[in-house]
Amino acid sequence: MKERVLVTGAAGFVGSHLVPLLLKKGYGVTALVRDHQEAERVNPNCKIIIADLAIKGSWQNQIENGSIIVHLAAEIASKTPNAFKLNNTIATKNLVVAAKRAKAKKLILFSSAAVTSIRLDWYAKTKKDQEKIVSLSKLPYKILRPSMIYGPGDTKNIGWLIGMVKKLPFIPLPGGGNFGRQPVYVEDICQVVLKLISKSYPKKIYEIHGAQYITMKEMVKIIKNALHSQKPVIVVPLFALEWAIWLWGKVLPNPKFTPDQIKSLTSGEKFSGDKWWLIFDIIPTRFEAGVAQMVK
Repeated sequence: MKERVLVTGAAGFVGSHLVPLLLKKGYGVTALVRDHQEAERVNPNCKIIIADLAIKGSWQNQIENGSIIVHLAAEIASKTPNAFKLNNTIATKNLVVAAKRAKAKKLILFSSAAVTSIRLDWYAKTKKDQEKIVSLSKLPYKILRPSMIYGPGDTKNIGWLIGMVKKLPFIPLPGGGNFGRQPVYVEDICQVVLKLISKSYPKKIYEIHGAQYITMKEMVKIIKNALHSQKPVIVVPLFALEWAIWLWGKVLPNPKFTPDQIKSLTSGEKFSGDKWWLIFDIIPTRFEAGVAQMVK
């Protein structure tokens, strides 16, 4: 068996793709999850650690010596700043202490493109905190800053957009949909992690943005084609989307989007980033192909 890889947030969206890939490649996988419900969603061939990373405890002594750690667990959406501080900042501090104790071979942190975007919310701030904690840790680290990750199992972002096209009688297109994103297919980012685990790469921050810049208008067209949908597209004012997101934030206990996320999304900002497909010798998945896999 190859090295043991500890994956935090193993039951999440990216984790649900990464863990099976690691097992297939022969790695021993330790899945660190928050509770028994999450543990049930993880491949039974994994060693399971159930713990709250924000609370120091016995879990810090359960990481096997020389493990490679992939830190996926994060607070993404919450109404309270404290949740971001606990689950992003403090959790990462506690994990770094445990990683040092276990003489971790590598620590791969999933940060976010949010730290270099116009976003100023608690998610972006605490992701910056994570980067600082890891970069000052003296551990052998790699930091990934992916932009929007999508693929099968995605319930936010592209998954949310596909659901909207499926369910609504017409497709509202805020502001004409001329703002875009650089989505990264989940299997591609998992391949990046696999390369970082199996080979030697410089200790640095890798900005992983999609090779394609795709507007929301183009996304809707591609999704409609994949679904063979003839539903009409109706342009609505941008403020209508902003108002709806604000209202959902007031009504829903855990809203999928925040006003600051929408501000970032509709800004149309483009990231330069690294040509990761050349660095890691990976052929990027075309958005059309990724969407086709999602609608199967």
